[in-house]
Amino acid sequence: MTAPERTTPAGTAIRVLVLRVLTNHRNNPALPAITLAAPAGMMLLFGFVFGGALAGGQDVVAYRSYLTPGILVLVAATGVVATAVTAAADLRSGLTDRIRALPLAPVAAPAGIAAAETLIGVAALGVMGGVGFLSGWRITAGPGEVALAVLLLVGFRFALAWLGVALGATIRDEQVLQQTAPLIFGAIMFSNIFVPTATMPSVLAAIAEWNPVSAVVAALRLLLADAAPAADASWPLRHPVAASVLWIAALLSLAVPVAVRRYSGASPR
Repeated sequence: MTAPERTTPAGTAIRVLVLRVLTNHRNNPALPAITLAAPAGMMLLFGFVFGGALAGGQDVVAYRSYLTPGILVLVAATGVVATAVTAAADLRSGLTDRIRALPLAPVAAPAGIAAAETLIGVAALGVMGGVGFLSGWRITAGPGEVALAVLLLVGFRFALAWLGVALGATIRDEQVLQQTAPLIFGAIMFSNIFVPTATMPSVLAAIAEWNPVSAVVAALRLLLADAAPAADASWPLRHPVAASVLWIAALLSLAVPVAVRRYSGASPR
C-alpha cells in the first residue's frame, strides 16, 4: 500500500515562498524603487512646489504635516499593481503550475506573495516616513495611538497585497495590468490625500469620502496628530478608525477566496 502523501505545513511553505519573492526583489532593486518613485514625487510636488498655494498662504510646514499621512497611505496603495504583476508573472512563467504539483496547502502560494509584498511595503513606508520627517512632519500622539496607526497602515497594505494577488491571478497578463495602473492610481488619488473632501463638489466629495483610502488617511491623521474628524462628512470620515477596520476586513474577505481559488487551479466561472 502506498503511503499517503504528506502536505507541507502551510507556515513552512509560506516562509519559503516569502523568501523567494524577497530574493527576487533583492536581485531587482528597481522594483521597490519604482514603488517609491511616484509617492516621493508627489511629496515633492505637492509639499514643496504646490504647498504654498494649497496651504492658502498659511503655514506650509503644517500642510506638509497634513500631507504626509496621505503619502504614507499612497505608498501602501500603489504597491497593488506591483503585487498583481508578480502574481501574473508567476502564472505565465509556469512557476505556479510547479508549485501546484508540490504537496502544499492551496493558500501557501498566494499568502507567500501577499506576505512578502507587505514586508516590502513596510520597508518603503519606513523610507517615506523618514522623508516626511525631513519635510517637517512630527508625530504628536502617544505610543498606543502610534501602534494602532501602524497596525492599520500595515493591515491596509496586507489587504491590498491580497487584492493585487487576486487581480494578477485573474487577469494573468502583465501588459494588461500595467495598462490598468493609471486607472488604479486615479482611484487612489480620488481621495482626501492632498486636500480635504470639503473643498470638492458635493457629489465628488461623497464618492471620495467612501473611498477606503480616505478612511485610512483620516484615521492616521486622527491617531498621529489628533486631527478632529470632519463633523459634516460621510460616516467613514466621521469614524475613520472603525471604517478602516471594516474596509480592511471587506478587502480581505473579497480578495483571499478569489486568490486562493485561482491559485488552486480552478477556472473562472
